[in-house]
Amino acid sequence: MSEWVVCSHGWGYPKGSTDTEMRSFPQWSIGRVRDRSDGFIKVWLIGIDEVWVIPASECEVVELAETGDKFDYKVCNICHRYLSVTSFARNQNNVHGIVRRPSCVRCRTDIDKRAPKSAQAKRKEKERPRKGDPFRCPICRKMRIAGITVKVVADHDHNTGNIRDFVCDSCNTGLGRFKNGVDYLRNAIAYVREHDTLD
Repeated sequence: MSEWVVCSHGWGYPKGSTDTEMRSFPQWSIGRVRDRSDGFIKVWLIGIDEVWVIPASECEVVELAETGDKFDYKVCNICHRYLSVTSFARNQNNVHGIVRRPSCVRCRTDIDKRAPKSAQAKRKEKERPRKGDPFRCPICRKMRIAGITVKVVADHDHNTGNIRDFVCDSCNTGLGRFKNGVDYLRNAIAYVREHDTLD
């Protein structure tokens, strides 16, 4: 099994070589050990997808199986830093206890940043389908009944604050999972086409 370390101080040599100048990276980053020699560890820092040489004294081996909501520490799914569970906002409770968000508070703040609602958005809100209206989602194209068989939400442009259109909650969640990004969606299409078994 691979060895993972947490790099607490955030200092090391980029490009996997001590021939470069020592620089900083995010403190508490998680990395996979590539090699150990002469008081240094060559670590692939997953959050920034780079190999660095880090003084061994600044690295501590972590057992990733012992991270998460039931433990004292958790790894952020965005910045890949090893943080106290208190650095993650509470999301809900279940029979096993508190469930926290998968992204740390700092990364959630970046995710939740949104341009203020624009004048266009205020005008567009008047077009929102009313409860009981027939509604066809412009993404999945399914015909449903607004507020009865589907939750209709405004899909915002996170840069302008404008409403692009009204979509079903499921498709809006899907867009969010794909970071509202064309490149992610293209990659998903290419992936499905590559693995399509139909002739």
